Amino acid sequence: MFTTTMKRVLLLFCLITIVFALPAHGLAPKKELTAVRVTTKPVIDGNLIDEVWKGIPIATNFIQFEPSNGKPSNFKTEAKFIYTDHSIIVGVMMYDNNPDGILKELSKRDDLNNTDFLSLVIDPFNTGLDAFEFIVTPAGVQWDAKVVKGNEDSSWNAVWNSAVIINEKGWSTEMEIPYSALRFPAKEIQEWGINIVRNIQSVREKVTWNFIDKEEDGWVSQSGVLKGIENVHPPVRLSFTPYFSTYFDKSSDKSAVDVNYRGGMDLKYGINESYTLDMMLIPDFGQVQSDDEILNLSPFEVKFDENRQFFTEATELFDRGEIFYSRRIGGRPVYMDDVEDQLNENEDITENPIEAKIINATKISGRNTKGLGIGVFNAMTKNTYAEVTDTLTGDSRKVKTQPFSNYNMLVFDQSLKNESYVSLFNTNVYMPELDYVANVSGTEFEFRNKERSYCLKGTGIVSARFGKGESDEIGHYHELEFGRIKGKFTWDFYHRMISDKYNPNDMGYLSRNNLINNNLEFYYNNSEPKGSILARNWNLRFNHEARYAPARFSCFTIFYDAHVKFKSYTDVGIYGNFRPLHQYDWDEPRVDGLKLRKGSSAFAGAWISTDYRKAFAIDIRGEYGKRLSNDNLQVFEFEIEPRYRFSDRFVMSYQLEWGRNLNDLGYVDDEEINGKTTVYIGDRTNSYLENKLTGSFIFNNKSSLSMKVRHYWAKAEYNSFHTLRSDGGLNSTDYNENNDINFNSFTIDMVYSWRFAPGSELAVVWKNTISSEDDKIAHRFVNNLKDTFDAAQFNSLSVKVIYYIDYMSLKRKG
Repeated sequence: MFTTTMKRVLLLFCLITIVFALPAHGLAPKKELTAVRVTTKPVIDGNLIDEVWKGIPIATNFIQFEPSNGKPSNFKTEAKFIYTDHSIIVGVMMYDNNPDGILKELSKRDDLNNTDFLSLVIDPFNTGLDAFEFIVTPAGVQWDAKVVKGNEDSSWNAVWNSAVIINEKGWSTEMEIPYSALRFPAKEIQEWGINIVRNIQSVREKVTWNFIDKEEDGWVSQSGVLKGIENVHPPVRLSFTPYFSTYFDKSSDKSAVDVNYRGGMDLKYGINESYTLDMMLIPDFGQVQSDDEILNLSPFEVKFDENRQFFTEATELFDRGEIFYSRRIGGRPVYMDDVEDQLNENEDITENPIEAKIINATKISGRNTKGLGIGVFNAMTKNTYAEVTDTLTGDSRKVKTQPFSNYNMLVFDQSLKNESYVSLFNTNVYMPELDYVANVSGTEFEFRNKERSYCLKGTGIVSARFGKGESDEIGHYHELEFGRIKGKFTWDFYHRMISDKYNPNDMGYLSRNNLINNNLEFYYNNSEPKGSILARNWNLRFNHEARYAPARFSCFTIFYDAHVKFKSYTDVGIYGNFRPLHQYDWDEPRVDGLKLRKGSSAFAGAWISTDYRKAFAIDIRGEYGKRLSNDNLQVFEFEIEPRYRFSDRFVMSYQLEWGRNLNDLGYVDDEEINGKTTVYIGDRTNSYLENKLTGSFIFNNKSSLSMKVRHYWAKAEYNSFHTLRSDGGLNSTDYNENNDINFNSFTIDMVYSWRFAPGSELAVVWKNTISSEDDKIAHRFVNNLKDTFDAAQFNSLSVKVIYYIDYMSLKRKG
C-alpha cells in the first residue's frame, strides 16, 4: 500500500511540475507614463489651471472593468503626474456630459457610499503583490488602504492632501501624496507600478487606465508603469499621535458615576525605506464599537471582529494560518470563569474584569527591495484581578484571573516571481508565573505558473504547549491546495489534516481540531453582458470530512451557489447544501470519543438585493432546511434590510433577522455514573430575533454623527431529554432539569467625530449596554423587552482627542 501511495504522490508531483513548466502565451503589455519633476507645486484646489500642469504627459484611453470588461470607456478621463522633493501629485480631469447627475453622497472617512470616486493605486516596488490605494470622491471624502495580495486593508491610514471641484465638464481632483505616506526603494531611478480607477456611479461603470482582466487572478499585478521619478529619497518617517480621553461611566446598580482620565501615545518610525516601527504606549480602547453578542449553543467559540485600530492596521503580514487572532491580547482573562469556584462562604463577586489590561504593544513590518517581508510583534498584559467581598464583614480580597503575559510573533515572507511567495512564522505566549509556554511554528507557500493560470498552495504548522507540572502537548496541521485560477471556468482541490492535539488558541483562533477534510470546488464566472443580464456566476463544492484520531467518517456535503446580476442592478441568488448520507457529529457531545448521529439533510436559501443608486433599496434573504430522517429538524431563517437615503448627508437602514430551529438536538449536560460518562442530549426549539437600526448624518467631509442600536433576543426551550449511546443514537431518560435559556443583548453606540486637522480627531462617544440571561422563557416580545430594560445597564460617555504630529512637517516649518 505504501508503494501505491508513493506512486500516486510522484504522479501528482509530475503533473504539477508539467503544468508549472508550461510556456506563457504572454500577458497583456503594460501601459507606461512619465512623471515630470517640478520645483513649484500647484495650489491643491482641484482646479487643473496652474501653469505647472501644461505640457505634462497625459494618461488617457481608459478601459472598462465593469460592466463590459475590456471595452473602451464611455467617459473620457485624463490624468497627469508631477513630483517634487517631498511628494507625488496627480491631477485628473473626469469628463461627464451631465455634471448635475454626478453622484456625490457624503460619508465618513474610509467609507464609500453611493458616489463616484477616483482611486490611485501605487505599487512602489512594482512587485504586483503590495500597493497603496488613495481614493477621493466628488464630495471630497478620502479613503485609503494598504493592499496586500489583492486584499484592501482600509484600517491603514495615511496623511495626504486632496481637493475636488465640479464644473461644466465634469469633475476634477488634485491628490498630493507625501513620500512619508509611501514606502519605496532607496535608488536614484524609480519605476513604480501605477493604476488609476474611476467609478461613474450614475451608470455603474468602472474604468481603469491599465486594463484589468476579470478572468486574471490578481488586480495589483495588472497595473501600468510610472517612470521619470529620479533622485527622490525616502524621508524620515517619524510621527507621534498622543491622545487624552475622559470617561464618565455609570452602572444602574451603583449610585456613583465613575470618572476616569486616560492618556497615552502611538508612535510610528520608519526604520528605513522598507520597514516601520509602530508602538502603542498606554492604550485606550474604550471607544471601540460594541460586539454583537449572540446566544452560543455550539461547542465552538464565537469569533468576534477586531475593531481596535492598532491591531487592524499594518497587520497583514501576521495573517498566517489563523495563528494570530489579536482579540486574544487584552481579551477575556484565562481564569475569569474560575472565580466563582474560589468563593468562600458569604462571599460575592463585586468585580470581575472581562478584559486583561494591555501595558503596551509594538510591531515592526515592511518589505524590502528584494521582496522580503518581515513582521515582528510584541505585546504585554499586566496582572488582572477579580474582587470578591464578604457580605457580612464587608472585607474584600483579590483573585488573580490572568497573570502577566507576553505575546510575540515573528514572520518572514519572501515574494517570488509570478506573484508567488513563501512564509515562515512563529508565535509564542509566555506566562512566567505559571511557567507556561505556548509555541506555534509554521510555513505557508503559494506558487503560480508563468501565465498565472494555475496555483499550488500549502501550509504546515506545529503547535506545542508546555505547562508546569503537566505533560507537553504537541499537535500538527497541514493543508495542500491546487487549482486553476484563470478564466471563466476555474476549479480547486484542497486536502486539510488537523491532529487532535493541535491547538494554536493561546494567540490564534481554531474552532475545531481532530479533522481530515477534502474539498473539490468548481467555479463559473461570466461578466460579459448578455440581454438583460450583466453577470452570472455559480459554484459547486463537494466536501468530505472525517475524524483524525481515531479515523472515522463524519459527513459528506454538496454545496451550491448561483448569482445573477441584471442590467437594472438588481442581484438575485440561490444557495444551499445537501447531505445524502447520515453524519456523525464528534464535537456536540463535548466528551472525547462520543458522537451524535444525525440524519441526511437538505438546505436551501435565496436572496435579492436592489439597486443602491436609488434613494430606497432593500435586501431580502430567506432560508429553509430539513433533516430527511426521523429526528424532524427544521430550520427557518429570514432577513430583511431596507435602507433609505434622505439626502447626500443623511442615510438610515433597518435590519430585521429572525431564525427558528425545530427539534434541534444538542448537548445539555454530562455526569459520571459508575465510572462511565453519561451525556444528556436535549430536543429543543431555538429561536432568535435581531433588530438593528443604523444611521449617519454627515455634516461635511470632516465631521459626522453615526448611530447603531441593536437588540438581540434568543431562546432555547427544551422539549425532551435523552442519553447518548456509544453508536451515536439516543435512549430515553428521566432527566428533566430546567436548562431553558432566555438571552438578551441590547447596545447603543453613538459617535460624533471631527477630523479637525490632518490625522487628528475629536471623538465623543455614548455607549449603552444591557445583557441578561435567565431560565424563564419570555413568549411575548414586548414583555421580554420590558424585562430587558429592567436589567442592569451600563452607560459610558467619553471624549477623546488625538493629535497627529509629523516630524518632517515640523522640520520644514523650522
